Amino acid sequence: MALATLVNSTPFILIVGGIVAVSWLLAKLLRPTAVVGEPVSSSLKIIQFFGFVVGTILLFTGTATWLAQAWDLGTQCLLIATGLALVLKPLRHVPLAVLGGLIIGVICVGLFYLYFPLPEVVFGISSTWIYLVIFFIPAFFAYLIFRFVEDLMKLVGGILASRPVATILGLTCIIQGILLFFNASLFTIVFG
Repeated sequence: MALATLVNSTPFILIVGGIVAVSWLLAKLLRPTAVVGEPVSSSLKIIQFFGFVVGTILLFTGTATWLAQAWDLGTQCLLIATGLALVLKPLRHVPLAVLGGLIIGVICVGLFYLYFPLPEVVFGISSTWIYLVIFFIPAFFAYLIFRFVEDLMKLVGGILASRPVATILGLTCIIQGILLFFNASLFTIVFG
């Protein structure tokens, strides 16, 4: 039921995603003509703030259209690419490697403490030091893995969220969303 709703709302979701993707361009175009610049800039900041949510909806819609084989492949790829651009833009600044390492380390220590509690002293070493080692070893390896994922997200997010690419994706989303209302597709028109 929810997948069908997303698939049926694809044109509207594309238009909203396109507007959010080009919101920086709208800010540049509307700022000189505004009488009072504050309402325009604050409303565009609100639009940009919801970019993560709209990007998540675009990703879910892209997945739903791909599973349902509802729209053409170009529409599916456009939904996913624009969704990634909007989702990865704010995530590029989150220290995922540190958070991932910290969470994995705490989980490992917690499980070890729960299932294999140590006495106060083991072989003359305080159990606190052993628990610290149990925390740091998995946390370090998780940090390395998450660091690679974080760098990959920064690279892909940096490319997709760059202003030229975001503008192209946003304008294409808006055009494709309007054409889908008329049962046409930009990708069919352009590529045959």
